[in-house]
Amino acid sequence: NDGIELDKEIAATEARIKAKEIELAAMQAQLQNVALKTFVGKSVSNSLASILSSTGTLSDAVRRSYLTSVALNTGVSGLDQLQAVIEEIARERKQLESQRTRAGGIADYAKKRLAVAEASANVYTARQAQALRDLGDLLRSEQSRRAKAALEEAARKAAEFTKNKYSNIPAPSSAAGIAVKAALSQLGVPYKFGALSPGSAFDCSGLVAYAWAKAGVSIPRSSRSQYYALTRIPTGAIQPGDLIFTRNPVSHVGMYLGNGQMIAAPRTGDVVKVYAVSWSKVTGVGRPK
Repeated sequence: NDGIELDKEIAATEARIKAKEIELAAMQAQLQNVALKTFVGKSVSNSLASILSSTGTLSDAVRRSYLTSVALNTGVSGLDQLQAVIEEIARERKQLESQRTRAGGIADYAKKRLAVAEASANVYTARQAQALRDLGDLLRSEQSRRAKAALEEAARKAAEFTKNKYSNIPAPSSAAGIAVKAALSQLGVPYKFGALSPGSAFDCSGLVAYAWAKAGVSIPRSSRSQYYALTRIPTGAIQPGDLIFTRNPVSHVGMYLGNGQMIAAPRTGDVVKVYAVSWSKVTGVGRPK
């Protein structure tokens, strides 16, 4: 704001100087014309013009003495006014110089303030970046802590459940061993959707329905119906012969064999086979009885 106001002051001072210089030129021309008319043939014009056009080479006393002589001989009464204009122009020029000096100081101050502001902005940016890095480290640490706590809680609950020996879970059927042997007898039989043909073809639900039927236990035909019809068992209590259901909604089933292995008829182009249980994909466990 100070810089803007000072610019306005400088412009106003320059305008006043220009106006006074125009006024001075008019007065000088008038005085010179009068002098020429009075001193025709006396070679006054050149010396007078020199006096009038000079604002610095002659002393004020010398210039005023000469102009007074001209004024007395020409009858011009505006000498004091002429001198006043010259002095006012000098004052305005001095003021203009002072204003320009102040403007230069303000510009230097503004440049210094800008440099300080830029330095502060750089410091802020660096600190912000460091804060984000620190926050990322804290978030990762917190995520790790929570994951560890969740694992510890799961282990605690599993230990507690094992300690109680699954007292609230129904015991495996005595026919489970028969069902497992029946399923294993079909290893290598091709998969076929909707099939339940021992030695020929099975789909996933057909295989487990066949195996449990051999053990004297009837269960629904489709995997989804089996899932909703059987007693639900926690994965921590799973036993051989239990059925493992996957996908959501449930659309696949196999039979648990123990030691993390299961037997199933997986998909078209495949055969009845034994493979490891992918526990992360298990939707639930059911127990026929």
